[in-house]
Amino acid sequence: MKDYCGTCTKCIDDCPTDAIVAPYVVDGSKCISYLTIELKDELLPSEFRGKMDNWAFGCDICQDVCPWNRFSTPHKESRFNPHENLLKMNKADWHDLTEEVFQELFRKSAVKRTKFDGLKRNIDFLK
Repeated sequence: MKDYCGTCTKCIDDCPTDAIVAPYVVDGSKCISYLTIELKDELLPSEFRGKMDNWAFGCDICQDVCPWNRFSTPHKESRFNPHENLLKMNKADWHDLTEEVFQELFRKSAVKRTKFDGLKRNIDFLK
C-alpha cells in the first residue's frame, strides 16, 4: 500500500489519549472508540479522565484532522442520518437519559452496541 502520510503526524499529535503511537500503529487499549464501545468493564480506566473531551461513543479526531479526508464526499444515505430528536438534546438531557429514550433514539443504530448501561457509564465518566 502506498504511504500517503509522508511526514504528516496530525493524527498522532491530535489523539487526546495518545492511542496512535506511530504511523499506522494504534494502541487499541487507549483508543476512545475502544474504551467507549468495546470495553465492557463497569468503569472506564481513571487514567483517561479529562482526556476524552465529550466523546461518549467512539471518536473521529484522527479522521477529522487527516488532510486526505478533505477529498471525501458527504454520504447520501438517509439511514445514516441521526435521529431528529438526538440533535435537540442538551447536556442535561444526556445526563437524564432513560432506557426508553435510548431505545427510541438509537433504534437500528450502532450505538446500541454499547447498550444503555455502557452509554450511561460513558456519559457519567465525562462529568
